[in-house]
Amino acid sequence: MERTLILIKPDAIEKRLTGLVLSRFEALGLEIAGAKVVRATEELLRQHYDNLKGTPFVDEVVKFMMGDYNNLPDHRIYAFVLRGDNAVARVRAALGATNPEKADPWTLRGQFGCIKNGVMQNAVHASGTPQEAEREIALWFRAEEVLP
Repeated sequence: MERTLILIKPDAIEKRLTGLVLSRFEALGLEIAGAKVVRATEELLRQHYDNLKGTPFVDEVVKFMMGDYNNLPDHRIYAFVLRGDNAVARVRAALGATNPEKADPWTLRGQFGCIKNGVMQNAVHASGTPQEAEREIALWFRAEEVLP
């Protein structure tokens, strides 16, 4: 059984899309193995987005994830671990392309993402590979908070 991390991003929280997002994943037969509201710190986000280190847009990504563009002054992110067969690939397919303007219209990002004032707001983060998922899950959750 494969696990993956999803993060409901500030734009989706502001639009109150959390239930809809989760229902899409449950409809795929995926199970919620962990869930919590996290106050995203700059340190946590920089660890999470370590792959973007040194890029010109990493600071904007961190600001966006802290809610600076979406009226979320408490820096909250909704973090979930989903599990099931081929969870990573199935979640990524349901989300669509990272850039919401290139995502198929029936995907979550195609329906709810946008580029607003030059900032890509794509509603949900999902791990890209099973290895990335395990690294990310360990950043956002303690082992005892997640079903195996």
